[in-house]
Amino acid sequence: MSLAMKNLLTFDVEEWFHANYSAVEIPEKQDQDERLERNVQKLLGLCEKHKARATFFVLGETAERYPKAVLRIREKGHEVASHGYRHDLVFRLTPEAFAADLKKSIAILEEIAQEKILGYRAPSWSTFRHLEWFFDILEKNGLIYDSSLFPAKTYLYGDRLAERFPHRIHNLNEIPASTLALGRWRIPFGSGFFFRFFPYFFIKTGIKTLNKKGQPGMICLHPREIDASSPRLALPPRERFIHFVNLKTAAQKLDKLLSTFRFCSIREFLSL
Repeated sequence: MSLAMKNLLTFDVEEWFHANYSAVEIPEKQDQDERLERNVQKLLGLCEKHKARATFFVLGETAERYPKAVLRIREKGHEVASHGYRHDLVFRLTPEAFAADLKKSIAILEEIAQEKILGYRAPSWSTFRHLEWFFDILEKNGLIYDSSLFPAKTYLYGDRLAERFPHRIHNLNEIPASTLALGRWRIPFGSGFFFRFFPYFFIKTGIKTLNKKGQPGMICLHPREIDASSPRLALPPRERFIHFVNLKTAAQKLDKLLSTFRFCSIREFLSL
């Protein structure tokens, strides 16, 4: 096991149908089932097995529907942070709408978790380094850090000029998604689709490369991504591939990484 430094383990807690694909109608799920709670429990079990701590960015409306899942996260010693209330893209919101969404999510999470919420992550990495009002609103709501910048460009999101490593921005600590630099290219490897798509050895190499530079690697997954039986959204071919590729192997890959590296929450990493 590599004990050189701690890396960051994060999960975006939302339901299986939450997505932000343009021109795709995402159904409004009304019926409550045990799928999300079961998947959260599986993630908690993996963390306990490997003595890892994580930050769980919880969607406000999901917390309302599954408060026991939030309580379980806290009872196991993990950090609860905000993922907003609804799964709306930040750059499509007005500052006023974003502020209301954020404030509502913080109030719900603090009421359930009974602890101060310190961090935020935008749905689908949907912000940019130059969106000054976004960072100002986070600060005004008492947040200490953000983890919303994706320092590589994809067709769905990303800011290729954003800094690659943890840094200060607008009086906040920014914890961006992990990337490898290959020449002029930045290759994401630890989040969502990229975690599922790339083989274990590539992700392991990515974390080791960052650790050698004195930087933590960060894993970001959703509960649905360790659920091979997750319901299927009706998506076009490209989006279907992005959303569902390698669901069967993600949990095993995560298990192996947790046995190889040390992981902690963002709160612990920042000594908050």
